Amino acid sequence: MIEVMGLRNSAMISSAFVILYQFLVCQFTNLYVYVFLQSLLLFNNMQMIIDAAILNLESEDGDYKKRTRLITRIMIPQSIGYALGPYCALQMIFFVTPSLEISQALCGFLALFTLLPVIWNYFPDNPNTNLSLTPDFSSYFEVLKSDYVKLYALLLMMVTGPYTAYDSLVRNSMASSAIRDPNHMHNLFLTLGLTTILVNTVLLPKLQSAISTKALLSGSFSVLGASYLYLAVFHDLIHLFIGMPVQVAAATICIGELSSQLMGAIGKRKAGTAASVLRMSQLAATLLVPFVHGTLTAHHDVVSLCLMSAVLSGAAVGAIRKFGSSMVFSSEYLPGFSGKYE
Repeated sequence: MIEVMGLRNSAMISSAFVILYQFLVCQFTNLYVYVFLQSLLLFNNMQMIIDAAILNLESEDGDYKKRTRLITRIMIPQSIGYALGPYCALQMIFFVTPSLEISQALCGFLALFTLLPVIWNYFPDNPNTNLSLTPDFSSYFEVLKSDYVKLYALLLMMVTGPYTAYDSLVRNSMASSAIRDPNHMHNLFLTLGLTTILVNTVLLPKLQSAISTKALLSGSFSVLGASYLYLAVFHDLIHLFIGMPVQVAAATICIGELSSQLMGAIGKRKAGTAASVLRMSQLAATLLVPFVHGTLTAHHDVVSLCLMSAVLSGAAVGAIRKFGSSMVFSSEYLPGFSGKYE
């Protein structure tokens, strides 16, 4: 859809299905209808579309540093949304109405009147009618022949999986007490949102201008591993306010840099494929790490999860030092510059 119908049409269709889900899911209590409605969320891929839009904006006329900053900038509204979403939902329950149906329908109305107009007015309309909507898996096999793409995808999994697993574990743990005192959860995740803002606006540009991508990724993975070790030892709320911002800062840099390298290695002409490979790497890691951890220990064992995550971060540092020579990246190697990409 992204490559054939363009960014705007793909985003409109994706949002329309999600909005339809928001309106309908609160109207039915039958299990089978609910399972059917869940299938609408197959179109909940706005992150992929945004990744493709970033590649469309910053490839031929940009470089990996600009792409990295755009990718990390996307994490700012995500982090703040993760904080404000549960907080606003609880305020709705306490002070407006306890009806979950009304809250769910309100999400649909808000998206209808805010999201769709923004997409229609600001997303580029770049369809390619010469291509077919029929899935072509050969492009994925072609892309994955590149050792660089496989390396970046693997490293992305090594940062995304542990980060997502720990984040979900902490959110689930704090959600049990959120109804009694929502401020702790809200303040923590708002702090994480502010951390991503500082990383994107202050820290990342200075680091990119001072050190190489290889050194930046090695250092970020090292800090990420150290944060997991800290969180494995200290579990009180005050220590979460210390350890998790450091973890988020390091993970933000790693994800942004690796995503930029991966998309640049694939190129703008295959923007949909690049966004898909990027998304598949993240989803695979999100599923794999909790599965592996859950088969070895109890799901609530934060210590073993943090230790496992620290080991993966250390392995990533070793992989970058051994195979990361390709991470000296320049915009001249992107499509459109004298054919050097070929």
